[in-house]
Amino acid sequence: MSTLNDEMADVRADVEDVRAHLREEVPKCFEFDVTVGNVTYNANSDSVSVTVEPSSQAREQLSDRLGGVNVKTDGQLEFEFRFSRSEREE
Repeated sequence: MSTLNDEMADVRADVEDVRAHLREEVPKCFEFDVTVGNVTYNANSDSVSVTVEPSSQAREQLSDRLGGVNVKTDGQLEFEFRFSRSEREE
């Protein structure tokens, strides 16, 4: 029988795996360099939120891609990924 501490350690490890996966995969969604900021787990909604900011290279990359126009980047994007349950878990 597992203890509560063992179960919490398992959950923590799972969340860390998800964070690492998102830090690797989210930048691939963009055609310019981004930096993944905070990755936070929300137990109430069973979701993970990720903040993404354009990197210092993004303005130049976007300007080149758009034919030399002046590009201003300001702020950040936030994505929320909700966990889904597989049929095995139900």
